[in-house]
Order: sequence, then structure tokens, then C-alpha cells
Amino acid sequence: MPPKFHHVDFSEHQVEKLEIESPPNDAGFRCSRGEFVIFWRQDRIQREVRSSVCQAWYILHSSGFAGYITLFADKLRIGEGEQVLLGEGIRYNSFPAVKIGLLAADSRAKGAGSRLLEWALEYIATELWPRLGIRFVTVDALFDPDTDYDTSDYYRKFGFLLANPHDTILEDAFNTMFLDIMPFVEAIREAEENQGA
Repeated sequence: MPPKFHHVDFSEHQVEKLEIESPPNDAGFRCSRGEFVIFWRQDRIQREVRSSVCQAWYILHSSGFAGYITLFADKLRIGEGEQVLLGEGIRYNSFPAVKIGLLAADSRAKGAGSRLLEWALEYIATELWPRLGIRFVTVDALFDPDTDYDTSDYYRKFGFLLANPHDTILEDAFNTMFLDIMPFVEAIREAEENQGA
């Protein structure tokens, strides 16, 4: 029997919104961070969605539950002396943002985490940005020195930057990172214009 998710390409896989009344079957879900499995199985995510604290989406494949992502409102705070939109005449130290709360993928579902993150960035750029004042996406990248678990390099591959690059990493700390959503918005606009031409 081939391993779970053997040869599955998640790059275009459908991402579904969590509906509290009919949650997906998560049997066999394994993640390198066991607490992310527990959060899902013990209904923490579902309770947060029910209470409008966050919204959640997931990937379900015929081989099983591949992963989930949660999004909620946030505020990006930039460190003292750091300016991110100075060239646009904006001189604030905090900005409206959407936060990636949890991103969990089955350790055997190669590419599922990237698919969820890319889907979320596109969703924010196409669905949320036109309706709200959102300029940034934030995430608290976990660093766990006991296990050498550090997600900051993963998020850097997608263009995220440290919000406070001069801060030092503390034990069991989260490093706030951010991504400017405008390049995604502009790329989507350009693609739509090219399709219409």
C-alpha cells in the first residue's frame, strides 16, 4: 500500500471553508506540531469559528485530511524607527492587517501547507482587500529552541519580513512577520487586464 498522499499534487487543490455544522473527517491527520492536531480534534478551531474569533479553511483529499489555516483581524505594529510605507507618505507605526493564526499541514502531505498559504494570500488580495483597509498579512512565526522548530525561514520564502528585525529570539517565542499584500493585488489586477485585452 502506498504511503498516505503518495504523489498528490496539492498546488491546485481545492481549499474549503470550515462549516461548523459539517466538519470534515480528520482521521489520520498528523502534523509535526502535535498541538495543531489537538486544536483541531478538540474543537478549538470550531469554537473560535463559532464565536467569530477567526475563520478556517482546509484541504480534504480522498487520501485524508491534509491541513488547515485560520485567519483573523490583526494590527501590524512596526518597531521604533522602522517605516514601511514612508515612500507613500504614510508615517504610521501600526497598520490594519489580516493574521494567519494557525497553518497546519499533515507531515505526509507535501505542498499542502504552501497551497493553503498561497490560497490565503490570494483570498486576502481578491476578497478582503477590496472591502476593507488591509495592507498587510501578519503571522507569528514560532521558534522552539527545544526542537529547533523555526517557521520564520518558511515564511521568508513567501516574502514575509520580520516586523521588528532588531529583536532577539527568546525561548518559545513568536517572531511577528509581515507581508505587504499590494504586490499580490497589483499582480491580480494585471492578470485580469491581460485576460480582458
